[in-house]
Amino acid sequence: MIKAFFSYSTKDEKFVSEVVSKVGRPFVHIDKHSFASGNDILSSIDIAIRESGLFVLFLTRNSLNSNWVRHELDEARLHSALGRIKKTLVVLMDQTISRDEIPDWLNRAKSITSTSSSPVARKISSLVDDLVRENQNSFFVGRGREIAELQRAFVPFESTELPQVVCVSGLLGIGRKTVLSNVARTSLNFERLIPVQVEPGDTIQTIAAKVSARIESVGTPEDSISIVRKVEQYTDSDALRLILDAFLTMTTQYREMPVLYDEGGLLDNDGRISEAILPILTSLKDYADLTMALMTNRRPERRSLLEYDLSLPVVDVRQLTDSDVNQLIALVSRAWGLKTKADAARKITAAVRGYPPSVTYAMELVRSYGPDVAVGQNALLSEFGARPFVKYLRNSSISELERKILRIISANSPLPLPILQTVVGTSEQEIGEALMRLIDVSLIVPSDAGWYEISGPVAVAVQREYRSCTPVEYAAVAEALDDFLKVSVDGSDYLALQRVLFRALNLAGREKSRRAHSFTADYVRLAERFYHENRDYESARNAAQTVIESRPNLHSVRILLTQSMIKLGDYESAETQIGQFKRMAQFADAFYLGGFLERHRGNHRKAVQYYEKSLSFGRGGVAVHRDMADCYLQLKNLDRAEEHIAVAQAKQPDNKFIIDLRIRIACMRRDEVKARELLGLLYEVDEPVFWNHRASRVEYAFGNPEEAYEKAKSACNSADRPSFEILANFVRCAIGTNRTSEAIEVLDRLDQHYRLQKPDVRLGLRARLSITQGNFDEALDYIAKISQPGLPVHLMLKRDAIRGILDNRALSHGERAELQESLKEIEIKIERETQGAYLEDDMDF
Repeated sequence: MIKAFFSYSTKDEKFVSEVVSKVGRPFVHIDKHSFASGNDILSSIDIAIRESGLFVLFLTRNSLNSNWVRHELDEARLHSALGRIKKTLVVLMDQTISRDEIPDWLNRAKSITSTSSSPVARKISSLVDDLVRENQNSFFVGRGREIAELQRAFVPFESTELPQVVCVSGLLGIGRKTVLSNVARTSLNFERLIPVQVEPGDTIQTIAAKVSARIESVGTPEDSISIVRKVEQYTDSDALRLILDAFLTMTTQYREMPVLYDEGGLLDNDGRISEAILPILTSLKDYADLTMALMTNRRPERRSLLEYDLSLPVVDVRQLTDSDVNQLIALVSRAWGLKTKADAARKITAAVRGYPPSVTYAMELVRSYGPDVAVGQNALLSEFGARPFVKYLRNSSISELERKILRIISANSPLPLPILQTVVGTSEQEIGEALMRLIDVSLIVPSDAGWYEISGPVAVAVQREYRSCTPVEYAAVAEALDDFLKVSVDGSDYLALQRVLFRALNLAGREKSRRAHSFTADYVRLAERFYHENRDYESARNAAQTVIESRPNLHSVRILLTQSMIKLGDYESAETQIGQFKRMAQFADAFYLGGFLERHRGNHRKAVQYYEKSLSFGRGGVAVHRDMADCYLQLKNLDRAEEHIAVAQAKQPDNKFIIDLRIRIACMRRDEVKARELLGLLYEVDEPVFWNHRASRVEYAFGNPEEAYEKAKSACNSADRPSFEILANFVRCAIGTNRTSEAIEVLDRLDQHYRLQKPDVRLGLRARLSITQGNFDEALDYIAKISQPGLPVHLMLKRDAIRGILDNRALSHGERAELQESLKEIEIKIERETQGAYLEDDMDF
C-alpha cells in the first residue's frame, strides 16, 4: 500500500486536514493522535515514516519550531537515504522562509508554494499516482508513432507558431490519457493532466462551474452550491474569462495541463465542436502562455473548424499491434515471475485484440490459474476480447466486500470513504484494505478531490456482472451522502458529490434535498439509466423530456425520448418527434427511428424500407444492422438476417444483442447444437438475468418446458425490476407447464407495471391462458381486441381457440361448418406467412 507521511505543526492542522480530505485518508499517515500514546509515540511515528513512500513537509514558521517535526525530518532523511522513502515534497506555506532555513537534503526535493489546498492535494496525488504506477510495474510499449505525432503536433519543427491546443482521439481505455501524459511530462514539462469533463447539455457556464469547483476551496457544501449557482448566472464572457484564467493559472503556476474530456458534450452529432467549447478555442490567442488538449473518441469534423479559422491538430491513438502486445506480455511476465511460453503468448495476444487494459487482466488470470488453465482448450481466456473485464471479474478472487464496493461505486461515482463504509456496513480498517486492493488492480481510482470512483473501462462490466444498485441501495447512498454534506466543512470539491446525491435520490424515488445539485447532463444520465438498465421507459421519457425542454438541440436525447415513446406504445407522439428530426434535416436518424417505430408496430417489411433509407443517408453503426437483422428474422428471411448480423459483428464481435440474434436464428433453423454453443458465449458477455431469460427461450424452443420454466423463474427472481420481456416469457412458461395461478399473478403484474407497453402481447397471453383453461370464447374476446390480428402468432391463437370449441363443445351442423371453414382459412394464412418454418415464439415479444 502506497502511503504519504504528512509532517506539520498542529497549529497548521486546519489547512492540512483540507489537503487530507482531498488526497484520501487511506493514502496518508497524518494524525498523531492515531499513534500509540506515552513513550511509544516516537517509535510509532518512526514506523509510520518507514512505511511511507512519500514524505510531505508542510513548511511554516510553526513547523520549523516544532520538536516533533524536527524528529520526523531526521527519520525521513534516514529512510530516504536507505531508499525506503521514494519521493519527498515540500509545501511552502510561508514565503518569508528562505532556502537557508530549509535542511540541505530537502533542497533537492520537489516543492510547491501555495496556501490553497486544491493544488497541493493535486500535487501530492500526482506523486502518489507515480508511486502506484512504479509499484504496479506499469509498462509503456508500442506508442512510438503516437508519441512522435503528438510531439510534432505540440512542437512542429516547420513552424515558429506553436499550437495551443491538440486533440487526442481514440476509444475509451485504448491509451489516450497515457500517451498524452507521457508527452506532457517528458516534452512539455507538465507534471500532470487536469481533465474537465464536457457532458451532454453543458453550457459555457456549466463548464465554468466545473472548473471553479476544481480550483476553489470552499468551506461548506452550502458554499459550494452558492458558488455554482452564482457562476451559472454569469454572462458568456464572464464564464469564458473564468475558464481561461483558471486554465492559465494551472498551466503557468502549477505546471498542469487542462484537458477538455469528451463525455458526450464536446462534439455534436455531426462531429462539430459544441457551442460551449468553441469560444474557449477561439479565444486561446489572447492567452499566449496557455497550452491545453482535447480528448475525444472520434475525430472532430474538419469543415466546421475551418469556418472558425481554427487549427486543431488531431492525433489518433489506435489499438496495439500484435508485436506490441507480445512485448507487453513479455515485460509483465518477467516482472511477475511468470513463465509464459510463445504459444500461450500468441493465444493471449489473439484474445486481448490490441486493447492495453485487457493485457493486465489476462495476465492476472494467468497468474491466478496458470497458463494451462487460462489459455488451454475451453480456457478462461476463450473469447476474452469479448468482455475482458467481465472475464476478470468472474474468475478473479474478488471478495464479497470488494464486489459490494464495486457495485455501489460503479453506480454512484465518486463517493467519499465514510459513505462507502456506511453503505456497505463494515469497519474503517476493512474498507481501507478493500479499497487498496481494488486500487492496486486498477478497478477503482482516487479522484483529485479525495473521493473514489470506478475505473472508466470496467464500469459497464461491473454493472453487468454484479447487477445495478437497487432502489433501497440508492436510498442508502442518498441518505448517507446527505448526512455527510450536512456536516462536512473540510473545503473539498463538493460539486461531484452533490450531483451524485441528485441522481441517487431520483433513482431511489426519494424527495429532493437542498444539498443536491444537477446539471442537464445528470438528467441525461438518468434517462439513459432508466432506458438501458432499468427498462423503465416512462421514467426515461420524463427525464428526456425535461432535457429537451431546456436543450431542444440535444440530438442524442431526442433520439432517446422518441425511442422511449415507441417502447411505451405512444406512437403518435413518436411520429411528432420523427417529424422534428426531418425538419432539422437529420434524415438518417429520422428514417432510423421510422424503422424503429414500424418494427415495434410489427410492420417489419415497412421497417426494413425505413432502415434502408437510413443507411442511404449515411447512418452506420451496429444498431441499424442489428435491427434490420431482427426484422428479416421476423420475416423468416434468415439469410438476409445473417448478412446484417455479419456487418454488425464485424463492428462489435462481442455485442450481446448480436449474439442473442444468432441464438434466435439457430432456434429457427432447429440447430440445437449451435444454439447451445452460442448460449455459452452469451453467458460470457450478458448479465445473468438476461442470460437466464434467453436460456429459457432456448429450452422452450427445443421442447423442454420444465427447464424453460426454471430458467424463466431464475430470471424473474434475480431481477430487481424484471423487464416486460422477462415477465411475459415467465407467463408463457407457466402456462405451458400448467402453473395457472402463477401465470395469472404475473400477468396482473404485467398489467400493473407495464400498462402502456405492448397491449397485443398482454392480450395474447390472456388469450393463451384462457385457451389452456378451456375458456375458448373468452380467448376469442381477447383476440378480437388485438390491434394486429393478422400476425402469425395471433392467427395461431385464434386457430387454437377455434379448435378448442370444435373439440370440446356440442355444435349445430351449421355452427360447426362455419367454424371449420374459418379454421381452414386461418391455417392457409399461417402456412402462407410462415412457409412451414418454426416460429420463434408462441407470442411476439
